[in-house]
Amino acid sequence: MAGFAATPFLAQTSDAFKINFGERQDTTGRPLSVLANTMGVCTVTSTTSGLWGQRDKVMWVLKSVGAKWIRSEIYTGNKGQVAWLNQLAANGIRTNMIMQDPAMKNATPEQLVSLIASSMPNACHSMEGANEWNLEGGANWASELRTHQQRIFRAARGNAATRNKPVVGPALGMRKGYQEYGNQSAYMDWGNIHLYTGGFVPGYRSDEVIKEERRVCGSKPVIVTETGWHNASKYKGTHNYTPEDVAGVYAPRLILEYFIRNVPKVGIYELIDDRSDPGMTNHEAHFGLVRNNWSPKPAFISLANMNQIINRQYRTSGARGGSLSFKFNSGPADLRSALVAREDGRFLLFLWRNVAIYDPNKRRYLSPSSATVSIDWLTQRSIRRYAPASSANALSSERSSRSTVSLKGEMQILEITPN
Repeated sequence: MAGFAATPFLAQTSDAFKINFGERQDTTGRPLSVLANTMGVCTVTSTTSGLWGQRDKVMWVLKSVGAKWIRSEIYTGNKGQVAWLNQLAANGIRTNMIMQDPAMKNATPEQLVSLIASSMPNACHSMEGANEWNLEGGANWASELRTHQQRIFRAARGNAATRNKPVVGPALGMRKGYQEYGNQSAYMDWGNIHLYTGGFVPGYRSDEVIKEERRVCGSKPVIVTETGWHNASKYKGTHNYTPEDVAGVYAPRLILEYFIRNVPKVGIYELIDDRSDPGMTNHEAHFGLVRNNWSPKPAFISLANMNQIINRQYRTSGARGGSLSFKFNSGPADLRSALVAREDGRFLLFLWRNVAIYDPNKRRYLSPSSATVSIDWLTQRSIRRYAPASSANALSSERSSRSTVSLKGEMQILEITPN
């Protein structure tokens, strides 16, 4: 099984992420704030009824996983939505606002920019172009989408309240339409992709799709506004089912796969299974981080655990802005890592393998063999080890000049206290 997990269709390798074993690293890491601000959640905010209207529970989900932003379509004439988005912003959660689409059934881009400027400028994280119009529009979708995106950009830049807000390009559906839409980098600050891995390893197809999006956004940063997994086990369509426990292991890895690719924003689709489907046949009903009854799925638990781990508060702190010296003595060829610096002087070293634990085509669990990572800290360090797919609590604690970590499919996090 372990050999099968290394096939190109399940795990991809790249020299860009290769670990140089035996080579000393002297690094400050990347700021924790960059990682903490990465994840968002797709959320419906336009209704006060049904599951989406249970706003105290929506807030609980968002805060639990550490979401700093949501993605939601906005509408004119909806004072309740405006109030809700402002309430979210007051709680540290801003909105990437989808600016409807070229059909403009509710409002024009200019009217939506005016709404943001007059009623919720502080709630606006960014303004996004039309959602998958290449699938929804007709034969003239590309020209319609270009015109619509240009109107969003010009309206946003023309208003003092929105001038400095990022404008996000439109996401194209089904990983197609990039060449037809063409280079519109002049009318966006961020490119935008939708990519569901369908049970394959996190990072699957990411480099390929980001490269395709470069046809649209040029050298601008690329963000992900939809990704995730559906758990509809009886669904027979082409979008592969992912078991809940597999998504739980993969969820932290997914965020870090985009983090090491310098993707600044990753939007999980979506917050809740927003319709009832006890037969598990409708995949659209099972993308949620929580189930239809608000009970947590493993992906929610993993992300909530990771949020607690990276933001854990201590009574003591060290000097900010320091550097960490260490080296990887040995480890598997598929090892991934990312070093993050906390503001209290501690560091977080994320370790995971680019290895599959599930074959979505055959619906078969895989059992990658354990691989040992050896790290030399070059001096005595205090180390706590965490595994967010299992717990928010430390699995072990030691003071040593060397650490060994056994990795299978689950990410582990080492918290390093320099002194």
